[in-house]
Amino acid sequence: MNKPKNQCAPTILLLIGVFFWGVTFVLIKESLETIDAFSFIAFRFFIAVLILFVIFFRRFSDINLEIIKKGVIIGYVLGISFIFQTIGIKYTTASNAAFITGLCVVIVPIYVAFIDRKLPGLIQILSIIAAFIGLGLLTLKDGYSVNRGDLWALLCAFTFAAHILMVGRMINHIDAALFSIVQLLTVGVVSCAAGLVVNGNISVPENPAVWRSIIFCAVFGSAYVLTVQAQYQKYISEVKAAMIYATEPVFAAVVACIYLGEIITVRIAAGGILIFAAMLVTDVSRDKSRHAK
Repeated sequence: MNKPKNQCAPTILLLIGVFFWGVTFVLIKESLETIDAFSFIAFRFFIAVLILFVIFFRRFSDINLEIIKKGVIIGYVLGISFIFQTIGIKYTTASNAAFITGLCVVIVPIYVAFIDRKLPGLIQILSIIAAFIGLGLLTLKDGYSVNRGDLWALLCAFTFAAHILMVGRMINHIDAALFSIVQLLTVGVVSCAAGLVVNGNISVPENPAVWRSIIFCAVFGSAYVLTVQAQYQKYISEVKAAMIYATEPVFAAVVACIYLGEIITVRIAAGGILIFAAMLVTDVSRDKSRHAK
């Protein structure tokens, strides 16, 4: 996978992936009624690794210590992020979990400002505020109350923001496919180890519907999204990436409307428009700054 000729390609490919994440959100919530979070994540990521291995096994002669080291480190951060998020989804409402996880759109610029010792520009700040308001309009439809699931989701927001930053800055010159395999394998191992420590075992799903959810999440929500992220996030800013990932509840709302018959209200539509507008404005401002140099 080489550098895209079309500058819009990274955004489009990542948005497709986030759409898949929006679908998986509902599937995970339903599956957790009959399987624990650790087992669900473990099977999801081990299957995703198998898929990527079959597709890219001829590249394995190019694997090296750098790929393994970065895959394990970043994979560990991603692993605990998925554990935090999945437990959060189990113990809070989908709306609350989506909103809190989406707070990475605010956390990423804070990380960037701290590391680079440079505050975001005015347009970026306004875009972040717009995206934050959009998330609130989109997800907090029935009020908001804090419970233990919200705290797990908040931990996910911080670790997922760190993951976005690490992917954007640490893997620019390594094979994205091989990195993804190591990263996803690490997530599977981390979740499996956590399940053994917490529950004493990893449960094999007995419900066919859970297996369908796991396979969908493995193929589209893990193998596709995380490989595309590893290859293409490097071509956009970390703040832009955070805003793309913040569109997850937008797609979740659209999927709920199509398949569950839920109604997209004016408030939900306004929230989605704000998030997409913030993303586009950030992209335009970045292009202008690039041409000004």
